Amino acid sequence: MASTITLTAQPRAADSRPRALRRAQLVPGVLYGPQFDSRSLQFNTRELGRVLREAGTSALIELSIDGTDGNEIILIRDIQRDPVTRAILHVDLYRTQADVAIRLQVPLVQHGEAPVLEIVGAYINTQLDELEIECLPGNVPSAITVDLTRLVDMESAITVADLDIPEGVTVLTPIDSDVVRPAYATMEVEEEVEELELGEEELVEGAEGAEEEEAPAAEEDGEEE
Repeated sequence: MASTITLTAQPRAADSRPRALRRAQLVPGVLYGPQFDSRSLQFNTRELGRVLREAGTSALIELSIDGTDGNEIILIRDIQRDPVTRAILHVDLYRTQADVAIRLQVPLVQHGEAPVLEIVGAYINTQLDELEIECLPGNVPSAITVDLTRLVDMESAITVADLDIPEGVTVLTPIDSDVVRPAYATMEVEEEVEELELGEEELVEGAEGAEEEEAPAAEEDGEEE
């Protein structure tokens, strides 16, 4: 199971105004989940920001609510931010149950050296950096490893089916999806060279056409003399 991160919340009054809360360095939020009456909460802005940086939307969080016995194990489900300042305006928290499976995205972490990188111009093209899974809260992995040593040549690829998935975890991302695949970094350069060569040909043709147009004009001037 992934290690949990702690967060503290306070009950939020029904008549509290979001602007007033934000001026007091507090962020409004709601806690909801199956077989659970949703609760209006508020969080210290700085502490919530730290937790969001650490947990994102894939790590389990241990939530402590002032005045309540016991802690809740939750996930961040939605974060509303100011479109200009990116300040946190509101947060939705999902309350998990130990015996109820949850769906979430977990990060894919690349590990090892890919032999294919010994080929000049080769690089690793990452197609997926997260995996959608379903499992019980106690089985949520902190990340899933991508073994780059499997990439031995330009025909190699690692798909979802090649990943080592922990027991008790069901993968919802299509198993034939590419995770990483080698590619040549020189392809874009070659295309730019081809475009440059085509542009030079057009310039040459344009110059030749201009010379042909000037020649008859010169002949006409000579006849008039």
